[in-house]
Amino acid sequence: MRVHADGLGRTLAGPPPRRVLDGLSLELPGPGVHAVLGANGSGKTTLLRLLALLDAPDAGELRFDGERVAGPRGVARGARRRATLVFDRPALLRGTVRWNVEFALRARGVPAAERPARLAPWIEPLGLGKILDARVDRISAGEARRAALARGLALGTELLLLDEPTANLDPLSAGLVEGAVAELCARRETTVVLATHDLAQARRLAGQVHFLAGGRIAQGGDAAAMLDAPRSTALAAFLGVENLFRGVVEDRGDHQRFIAPGIDWAVIAERPGPCWAALPARDVLVARDRPASSAMNAVEGTIERVEERGPTVLVVLAPPDREDAPAPRLTAAVTRATVQAMGLAPGQRAWLVWKAASVRLFDG
Repeated sequence: MRVHADGLGRTLAGPPPRRVLDGLSLELPGPGVHAVLGANGSGKTTLLRLLALLDAPDAGELRFDGERVAGPRGVARGARRRATLVFDRPALLRGTVRWNVEFALRARGVPAAERPARLAPWIEPLGLGKILDARVDRISAGEARRAALARGLALGTELLLLDEPTANLDPLSAGLVEGAVAELCARRETTVVLATHDLAQARRLAGQVHFLAGGRIAQGGDAAAMLDAPRSTALAAFLGVENLFRGVVEDRGDHQRFIAPGIDWAVIAERPGPCWAALPARDVLVARDRPASSAMNAVEGTIERVEERGPTVLVVLAPPDREDAPAPRLTAAVTRATVQAMGLAPGQRAWLVWKAASVRLFDG
């Protein structure tokens, strides 16, 4: 299914009323996984509800395969059968897991003889074999989430909307959910919109990523390209880019420099002028002595902090202040093994080194 949203607006009742979506436009060209990213309160769930035709926008319009299905005057109720929304907090009715899935199929008019076959492909991928005939008040929250996803998958709609499908799930359950979504997409029959905070999940599953900020899609495109090279300060901050600065690029003939208070870096730029520079900490190397390297940027300073962040360790360096401005703190991301081998600790002198190509430049 092709989905086209043009100028969608949505205000949630107060007090006070809050404008959540404000002129949002979105293009989903067809089958595949589209991840919607955004901070808490950015409107991801509101967008999914509009796409599911559960709510009507108060501005703009929504089209499925070129047909207008929603606008300020309401939604085309018949089109609701083309979309399924699986909520992050599933609502299961009294009865067994099997009864819940078959009830949804019955409500959609699927003949009784066909219902078992619609559920069967998802029993094993979602690990439901042992709980199919269990009452829903006797299963865990994770099992309930998988049961709700099975119900959505069994409906076989053209548009499947998933709201934080693996939030708070154990690794085994999360893996089963991701596997089922990947299997569905391999069939190339369904357009999947996945709202998530899990950047690794978006990278694993999605072909396209859409970043929601300020009520609009602030940036959209190829998943790997967006997550590796954000083009907006909002996305860079959301992705946790540790080194983010506002400055100006100067063209010096055979090379370009990014200039900001306390900063003078070699960069690769398409044009001079004001911009933002993002330097991912994972692209910065740490050395005890200045290394012989082709990297054009090297800064010496004093290690201010060494912080563990999951599987990596952040090394924060305080360079010496320049005469014209104080130097900003810079951060590198290294492994625990690197910290131990080099004996990195606060108060030590060290070098941070990075290539000109590692600095991402974008307007903002």
